[in-house]
Order: sequence, then structure tokens, then C-alpha cells
Amino acid sequence: IIIEDSTADNYIDSRYIENIITKAKCQIKNMPISQIDANSIEGHILGSPYIDSVICYYTPENTMCIRVFTRTPVLHVITEAGEDYYMDMKGNAMPTDEFLMDICLATGNITKEYAREKLTGLADFLNNHPTWNKEIQQVYVRNEKQIELIPHAGEHIIILGEPKDIKDKLDRLDTFYKEGLDKTGWNKYSTIDLNYAGQVVCTK
Repeated sequence: IIIEDSTADNYIDSRYIENIITKAKCQIKNMPISQIDANSIEGHILGSPYIDSVICYYTPENTMCIRVFTRTPVLHVITEAGEDYYMDMKGNAMPTDEFLMDICLATGNITKEYAREKLTGLADFLNNHPTWNKEIQQVYVRNEKQIELIPHAGEHIIILGEPKDIKDKLDRLDTFYKEGLDKTGWNKYSTIDLNYAGQVVCTK
């Protein structure tokens, strides 16, 4: 069993795949190749919400190889309606009860469609950024055009607005943090608004 997992946690392992095969009562070990239903094995593994694709094939030594490609969650969504799920870059929702992922958390007024179309790109940017991956604690969605970021440091709220021009907005915030808050203090402002091009608008 070969696991192709692009996440830092490598959350799926060979034991997880073996358990799927065992529960499906698929006989593999010490079985003649002619009696092994590779398509059935692939189907059972694909039944897991954490698996993106799987290929079963045989080596020249007549050993079965099961190559599994996992889904890569980028966003943990908890909605006002009580839904709780992970979502990958392809928009696939996954349950949260089996694995704990250290990824971007989004809460508030969120539908699966909005998360898929508007938030996965933002989450991917935050997860892979060396600064914001550590600094941004939570994404809060008030409505489709009003997103707020909750940072770890300070008592302010960052108003991102719509999830577009993300790099430009956060580059301005980074400059303001270094040139402004480091000198005036991190608790001077209650909100930091990035909605306006070329500006950072703050409220005491």
C-alpha cells in the first residue's frame, strides 16, 4: 500500500486502508491473482470521504500494489447552522470526526457553495503563507461581502471585505503591522479595514 499524501500531517496511513479492505471482507493475502477483484477493492477504498483516487495494479513479481491519493483539506468550516466539515480545493466536503487538521478555520454565515467558490482560495493562501498561517486564527463570514479575520496577536479585528485581491490586502496589513502597530502598540485599534485600495483604515 502506497499513500500519496500532500498534507503535512500525513493523516492517512496504510493501516487505515487495510481496515477498509478488512471491513469490506476483500480477500487479498495469499490469494491467486485471478480470484482478486481489484475493481471492488478500488470501489471500497473510494468510498472513504478522505480518498481522492486509487489505483490497484500488479508488479512483475505478481504482488498487488494499491496506490492511494488522499484529498487535501484546506478549510475547516463551522457554520451558524451547526454544520462542521473539512473542504478540499476541489470543493469536496469531508467529516471532521476521524481526523484533527491544523488548517484554516472558517465560521459564520457559510454555505457549502460559498465555501467552495470563495473561501478555499483564501484558505489555501493562508495555510501556505509563512506569516499568516501563524498569525490568522480564524476567518469569520458575516455575509457574502463581509469577511473578518481574527488574529492571534492583539485585540483588533481585520476587515477583509470580499475574498479578492487577498495578497494585496494582506501585504498592506503586513506593512502596517511592521511600520505601525510595532510602534504604537497592538491594542490601540479595534478594527483594521483593508477594503480600500492602497489604504489601511483603522478605528480606535
